[in-house]
Amino acid sequence: MCERMATAPLASDLVPRMWRAARARGVDAPDWSGTTPPGDCALTPERYCALLAERATGVRLDLQGDAVRVKASPGAVIRLWNGATTTLHIVDGEETALLLPPDDPSDSSAGRSGAVAFTRGDRVGTGWLGVYAAIRT
Repeated sequence: MCERMATAPLASDLVPRMWRAARARGVDAPDWSGTTPPGDCALTPERYCALLAERATGVRLDLQGDAVRVKASPGAVIRLWNGATTTLHIVDGEETALLLPPDDPSDSSAGRSGAVAFTRGDRVGTGWLGVYAAIRT
């Protein structure tokens, strides 16, 4: 995220400074919920707001039985799966419940379900994708 807030000529100086400042405040995730740009951010306020709108920060996906409760920014694309069967939804920004695809009796992977939300520049997932995304090197 820091590299997205610096112009190319200043990146080698600004990115490490913003990273150290974030770490000093206990921020170690690529996103944060604050709407105020870091002091060294080279973006205009409008471009910073546009950058935040591209991120999946604040997206909530909660598997609940045969449905997923979703809260995501307007225009986010939600892909649900149950085994090999998938459905696609585009959300309007309001919290909603989306039904998982029904079980396909011929699909040996039926019952393995999850969800992923894609924004313009980011993604967040549940199920196996959530486990994969949580792996840290």
